Amino acid sequence: MWMDATFIGHISVDMVTRGGEMRKAMGGTVVYGSVAATKHGYRSSIISKVGRDFPDEYLIYLSRLGIDISGIKVSNKPTTKFKLVYENSERKLYLLSKCEDISSFDLTSRFIEGHVVLIGPLIGEISLDAIKYISTKAELAALDIQGFVRKVNPDKSITLQPMENALTAIGLVDIVHAELSEAETLVGTNNPEKAGKNLVEAGTKIALVTMGENGAYIVTREESFYVPAAKPSRVVDLTGSGDVFTTVFTLEYHKTRNLKRAAAMAAAAVSFLIEKEGISGLRPRWQIRRRAEYILRELQQTKETSEDQEKTN
Repeated sequence: MWMDATFIGHISVDMVTRGGEMRKAMGGTVVYGSVAATKHGYRSSIISKVGRDFPDEYLIYLSRLGIDISGIKVSNKPTTKFKLVYENSERKLYLLSKCEDISSFDLTSRFIEGHVVLIGPLIGEISLDAIKYISTKAELAALDIQGFVRKVNPDKSITLQPMENALTAIGLVDIVHAELSEAETLVGTNNPEKAGKNLVEAGTKIALVTMGENGAYIVTREESFYVPAAKPSRVVDLTGSGDVFTTVFTLEYHKTRNLKRAAAMAAAAVSFLIEKEGISGLRPRWQIRRRAEYILRELQQTKETSEDQEKTN
């Protein structure tokens, strides 16, 4: 039986500069997420807005992957474009243009009702009304908070600063993902476990706080645990890591309702992603499961050690 996943947010065109070389690529949470979902056996749909300048070949590419692109509307405003400059391990981000916002009027029940919905704003383009509508219709709703903590400066550079409605948005969804720096911007602590607890206190059921190669914390009202990062064979491109972690965790949790299995699968999926450039590193579910088993065993050993220590005390 097919399950449905819908991804909402802007598709971007990214101008990536690394080592003096520049390349153009399609980007956005909805792109990385929808492709990952198809590889996990979900029927993927995208709700987005792009400009008339958006390359047709990108839409053809997504369609050929089996993703429903009928929810992508063409706007008179230009496509959302970013400039990404990588210097050593640092990344500088600039907003070159922003497409039309996405409101509740752009959503239709056939894409939302009974679906797993992943909300992936890039630069504040999804209205609170849209998120409220999703929260009442979706079977499971997840939010990547990045688009709610970005400020565009006069020189077009982007720095972290929470929007006024960020915490309200968190309280409307089941799962929230934030990178540690984003979580710190929102809740004022760089302790990942504490940051996750603060996000849960804001109203979400599950908080995912990721720390790149340093792993992640999964936090609910009942428990919290650390998830180590899976080791890739090499590191080529870190772009989309948070998007894929959030997507795979959400879909696996939807299937199994098992937090640790979902977290292990998410970490394993990211380790494959970063071994290649762009979305070419995404792997099918069966392949990810093999690498995830190592993480699951480590999580189980950690749990058993903690239980033994509690008995000793």
